Amino acid sequence: MAETVRTPFSRVFTIEDKAGPANAPVYQGQGRAMGPSWGFGDLTPIREPDPDRYGAFKVVGSIRGERDLPTLPLEVRYTYTLSEMLRIGRKGCPLDAQIHMGKCQDPRDFDGGWDKVLVFEGAYITNWAPGELGALEQGEDAVINESVDLTGEDMYEVKKLNLSELAAAAITREVIDVAICDSVQCGICGVPSDGCQVAFAITLQSIASPGLPAELFYTSDGGAIWASTNITTITAGNAPTALGCVGTRLAVLSNAENAIGYALISEILLGTETWVEVTGYAGPNAIFSLGSTFTWIVADAGYIYFTSDITAAPTTQSAGAATVQNLTAIHGIDENNLVAVGASNAVVYTRDGGLNWSAVVGPAVGVALTGVWMRGENEWVVCTTGGRLYYTLDAGATWTEKAFPGSGTGTCRDVVFGTPSVGYLAHATATPAGRVLRTINGGFSWYVLPEGTGTIPANDRINAIAACAENPNVFFAGGLADNATDGYLVKGA
Repeated sequence: MAETVRTPFSRVFTIEDKAGPANAPVYQGQGRAMGPSWGFGDLTPIREPDPDRYGAFKVVGSIRGERDLPTLPLEVRYTYTLSEMLRIGRKGCPLDAQIHMGKCQDPRDFDGGWDKVLVFEGAYITNWAPGELGALEQGEDAVINESVDLTGEDMYEVKKLNLSELAAAAITREVIDVAICDSVQCGICGVPSDGCQVAFAITLQSIASPGLPAELFYTSDGGAIWASTNITTITAGNAPTALGCVGTRLAVLSNAENAIGYALISEILLGTETWVEVTGYAGPNAIFSLGSTFTWIVADAGYIYFTSDITAAPTTQSAGAATVQNLTAIHGIDENNLVAVGASNAVVYTRDGGLNWSAVVGPAVGVALTGVWMRGENEWVVCTTGGRLYYTLDAGATWTEKAFPGSGTGTCRDVVFGTPSVGYLAHATATPAGRVLRTINGGFSWYVLPEGTGTIPANDRINAIAACAENPNVFFAGGLADNATDGYLVKGA
């Protein structure tokens, strides 16, 4: 039976201006969290006359009300120094709050001093009220506390992760990309899911004689059972490059084929899919999609393609106008704001959905940029083959290196965020040995997984990570096994 958390075993951290690589968490040693609350929407019954009794009605359905915003009251000692809570409230900008719960750790250790964390994101101070400030008699002598009411955008829990290798016997070739293509389902429109159950991993082809086409591994139960299929649109001996979820379809890119292949996700899971090839691409390397109607693919020589229908030929948005370097990663925050990176420090971005792409100087001259994540219109995070991580807060006008354990050695291959606070970084040491690092404060600090005891199953490198947007405690990662031959797939949960 799980142990119950007790009130003395929690501590409060706040992050002014919200979690991010430049915003340090502040330990509120003289504060405590009160009881949070989150209304998920009341039910209004739908009634019809009861066919069995006059004068009676039966409930045939319900209408769910709109979900409220979560609230979190804090209580902080009112001291002779200026009140931080009053200052932040008057400033009127958002903050994040985290409640760290543990027993035997150092409560001030943000990354390691907890067993569980309650994350409260995008909050505003909606009310500030200190207790009675004066006394008229000795019996009214009392400690003065500030009552601080927070209303936020999201609230969730973070737990320590275990890492487990998946499908080790079946995956015999290097995994080059992974994706989670799922959404929360309550069973009305499909199989119930928490949004983290359907995942895919693509491996390299076999170049032995006879050559075998690339294999796609898939699961519909969160990784307990895996099956595989061949990508028939990729010629045996040619390599796939990346994969991505595009609405109800899965798209697989192949630089060697100068094409993509797609199939319906539902049919892949049933083992009845038909793969269809779409040409019109020159050296495609990476894909980013916001659903069935907004998809971008970056390619060699600075080419950038857009498609509103993955089944049709793409539109060329940039034929190497912004850069002639090979572009290898792309991410965006909406249909207008995207950033792509690639060889020789190449960084290009758009503010209008790709009608115009512009180049900025990247953070590492002459070094290939291997991963990118757009956290905001002007806040980007990139990783490099030099094993370094950088961020910008001004759309590339200036860059700042973010150190992490082992940075500056080996290679970083991917960086992803499941939520604004929780992110994952793929880094391989020079040994080589692949590692996954985690952040729970938006990239301000990173630490090597797993938390606490245990180790990551041995591997040579992690090529790609897919973080579940519905649960910050779930990710899949794929790469090369520690024998430099087999594929490798690991789940954090």
